[in-house]
Amino acid sequence: MIPVPLLQRQAAAFLSFLLCCFFTYWNIHGLVYLRTTVLPEVYFAQIALCLAGFLFPILGGWFAFQLIGGLAFALYAGIVVLFTATVSKTSVLMWFFLEYAVMCFILYRMDLDFENRLSVKAVDREKYQNETNDLDITYRSKGKGISIYFEKYSTYYHLRKLAEDLVTSLSVAEVSNLVVARCADFIPRGDLILMTLADLEGKHLTVAASKKIGETASMEFKQGDMFDFGVIRNRNRFLVTDTHQDFRFDVNQAVQQSYLRSLVIVPLLNEGRVTGTLRINSAKPETFMQDDLRLLDAIGTLASSAISNAMLYEKTEELAIRDSLTGLYLRRYFYQRLKQEHRRFLLTKRPLSLLMCDLDHFKECNDRFGHEAGDLMLVCFAEILREHTAGAVVARYGGEEFAVLLAETSKEAAKQIAERIRQKVDAAPFLVRRQPIQMTVSIGVASIPDDTLDIEELVQRADQALYDAKRSGRNRVCISGS
Repeated sequence: MIPVPLLQRQAAAFLSFLLCCFFTYWNIHGLVYLRTTVLPEVYFAQIALCLAGFLFPILGGWFAFQLIGGLAFALYAGIVVLFTATVSKTSVLMWFFLEYAVMCFILYRMDLDFENRLSVKAVDREKYQNETNDLDITYRSKGKGISIYFEKYSTYYHLRKLAEDLVTSLSVAEVSNLVVARCADFIPRGDLILMTLADLEGKHLTVAASKKIGETASMEFKQGDMFDFGVIRNRNRFLVTDTHQDFRFDVNQAVQQSYLRSLVIVPLLNEGRVTGTLRINSAKPETFMQDDLRLLDAIGTLASSAISNAMLYEKTEELAIRDSLTGLYLRRYFYQRLKQEHRRFLLTKRPLSLLMCDLDHFKECNDRFGHEAGDLMLVCFAEILREHTAGAVVARYGGEEFAVLLAETSKEAAKQIAERIRQKVDAAPFLVRRQPIQMTVSIGVASIPDDTLDIEELVQRADQALYDAKRSGRNRVCISGS
């Protein structure tokens, strides 16, 4: 069946009806005048044309209602032919029956042929549609595969970029902050990212860096909790989908942490020892998947290596600026800090004081009891300095001479500190081979701006005050300019 819009079919049916009325009228008109005219040929031709014209209503009826419409108009036309032939007594007009039949047969064959071609087209279209569906499925499958490969490539690229950035980071704090910041880019789920670092004994875990990525994140974490210590004990990574139902940990304690319902956590390793943890918290259960844990583990591996290198670098730097015997700063580093504090004084105008300390009769004690006894005296004195000068820059200036830089400390306050140090050294018990030895110290004090505004002259005035203390009998504190 040929698909035809309804409006066009209605128009065709109406036009066919009008044509039928027109041809019927003119056919009857011709029959009326045929009986009375002297020229019957003219009206007979008119009748023949009208009967032939019924082919158009048949065609229109077929167009409007297919086979039923065409046969209906053909039947009407046949009745008109029969009526005309009977009235005019002309049997030759019966040939129009054959004309209408041929017309209907031709239309039927055309319609049947068209339907066959439509069926073939429908089969082909269905075939092409199936092929299109297969291609679409294949395309989507390949597109999904390409998307997965691209995502993996992107992840590997960003991991490589992270590794390159970590190589250039030489401090533990910088590495920790960088890793925590990048974790939010790799794993955007969760509320809070934490990195903890353990002490040498592994008994304390301090939060080295954190980053809040959720509105409900709690920043109460300053020390590691049971999940961190669980990682250290087991030396294994964990994916906790619901802390309130995970019986690997203390559920009662986990229930009290309403802001923590799920997490992923991996250990940070250094030469086989767990040095800390890297974790992501979430206030909602079942936030993370195994892919998140694997990705965090890869980041943790990079972070472990970078933190180990940073710790080694800081240790090397510490050895470069500290005395191996006393643990105090070396003279070179002392002068660097002196310059920094001097610049700060120029900006703030707050006083800066310097103590120059020298152990009395150290050479005689060293020669009498040996270098081990002398080293022990130096270590004991270094401990006393650290005890009484918290926050100050304390350095072994050379041999048995020590320097103490007191920022934002007046000359009078520096004198009081120096006196307390002298008294502590004088009263400190010191035994060598079970024999008591009297250990005393002489101290010189100088200050900016009371004595000078120049750092070189500050050191010279403190040295001069120390020499004054030595010449005055030792075991005393002398102030520059007094």
